[in-house]
Amino acid sequence: MKTCSTVYLGLVVVAAMASLGQDADAGEWSTLFNGKDTEGWEQKGGEAAYTVEQSCLVGTTKPRTPNTFLCPPKAYGDFELTFDVKCDPALNSGVQIRSISSTNEIPAGLSEKDANKAQKKADGKSLFGPQVEIAANGNAAGVWFEGVGGWLLDPKPEIANKAYKNHGWNSYRVLAKGETIQVWVNGTNISDGKDTRTHFTKGRLGFQVHGVGQKTEPLSVRWKNIKIRELE
Repeated sequence: MKTCSTVYLGLVVVAAMASLGQDADAGEWSTLFNGKDTEGWEQKGGEAAYTVEQSCLVGTTKPRTPNTFLCPPKAYGDFELTFDVKCDPALNSGVQIRSISSTNEIPAGLSEKDANKAQKKADGKSLFGPQVEIAANGNAAGVWFEGVGGWLLDPKPEIANKAYKNHGWNSYRVLAKGETIQVWVNGTNISDGKDTRTHFTKGRLGFQVHGVGQKTEPLSVRWKNIKIRELE
């Protein structure tokens, strides 16, 4: 009876871990943002302002500048990323994953059209690659090919509009393993599919402030509780 109970308990634990998307080969969680400063992080792209306010990373728009990205120093391949975000409903934002900057980082396998666009974008100054969308327009948790264009994982507005809070904090969870990318918002799985287009297997994270053209009204996006663990 004791052996049966032990086996049953083991099965319950395994099932619970599977239901939560846990990976048996996952590493320890690391806090990416310490709530105090962004020492060692690198800004790419435009000239939006990044500050730290009340333990939050705050990105604020600046007129007449392109998309801006603030990048932690390390590159990641397979990982699980979690963060909380609050974005002005009038502002589109996102978080880059496995993203690159230079021509020598462009992987083989891109279509000729995508490769040509990537070559033009790869000036070392900006960032391009898969982007997990943060937006109040139904695109939340869709995955966009930033810098090249087109959806890698189509948005699902019928789900996103119910899960995403336009005027409050949203908890994101991103799981990237091999070609598979999964995104949850406030516990709701919105994206779950394969990126068979970019062939990007490792790269930078980038916390984006989207360009706003000529608009002078400052709009902001806030992040906190940014954590990551690498997957084997």
